[in-house]
Amino acid sequence: MLLALAGSLTPILLLICLGFILGKKTDYLNSPSLGALVSSIGLPALLLYSVLSMQMQVFSMLKIIAATVLVLLIVSLISFIILKTLKLPTRFYLPPLVNPNTGNLGIPIAFALFGAEGMAIAVVISSVVQISHFTLGVGFMSGTYHPKQLLRNGPVIALVVGALFLGFNIRLPTPIMSTLDMLSHITLPIMLMLLGKSISGLKVNEKGKISRALLLSAFRPAVGVFAATIVVFLFPLSPLESAVLLVLNAMPVAVISYMLASKFKGPVDEIALMILLSLPLSLCAVGALWWLKLH
Repeated sequence: MLLALAGSLTPILLLICLGFILGKKTDYLNSPSLGALVSSIGLPALLLYSVLSMQMQVFSMLKIIAATVLVLLIVSLISFIILKTLKLPTRFYLPPLVNPNTGNLGIPIAFALFGAEGMAIAVVISSVVQISHFTLGVGFMSGTYHPKQLLRNGPVIALVVGALFLGFNIRLPTPIMSTLDMLSHITLPIMLMLLGKSISGLKVNEKGKISRALLLSAFRPAVGVFAATIVVFLFPLSPLESAVLLVLNAMPVAVISYMLASKFKGPVDEIALMILLSLPLSLCAVGALWWLKLH
């Protein structure tokens, strides 16, 4: 079982390491257009292809969306209480604890562990978390929020289009589906390499905050799995849907939280530490879930 887990996660770790090396030694991944390409075209194409190719029912999609929203609400409530107890500002610390890295790490892990059907569930969950990034994340860290920001979010648009296609039983022509398939195949490697590149660019200068960052890093996957476990018992999810929901909520702090903290002058060093420390802790959590035979 451990060999199977290692075999599934090794390509993911190798691509992250490749992105880290390329980020340190070259400028191959430096273009901001590359990230925009993935978020605006690659990820929406992956979502549409995954959902439509497995013929997910509208009810199933709505059920997964509702379950994910409930998980985020539970995590938000618990995180708010913990941050108040630790006397930390919720403005900058709540979004990193609530929103996991379901995009450029969670989706590849779901595909590696659960195959194409698991990835289809993962992209729906990730789209909901994307919405949370652009509402809770931007709203808290900036102090303001404009709903029109969602109208420019590719995965959100793809989620709505996919739901409409499923609801009206619309099937895309084979050449279009083949095109989406080809785009989905290039999306995951680029996402992982961009994650490695982002990690290579993190700058940590304040060493005295390591203990607190470690505590919050361990809290992120722990509270995510705890909240997802509650929702799994409450919702009529299939075993596969439950497994994917648990695994994706065990993901580490998202790199976008670092980007938002940099933009809005938050505790950049500490959030960078949380990303670095929560990554191995999350992979250990995934290993523990696998050991408990969620697959």
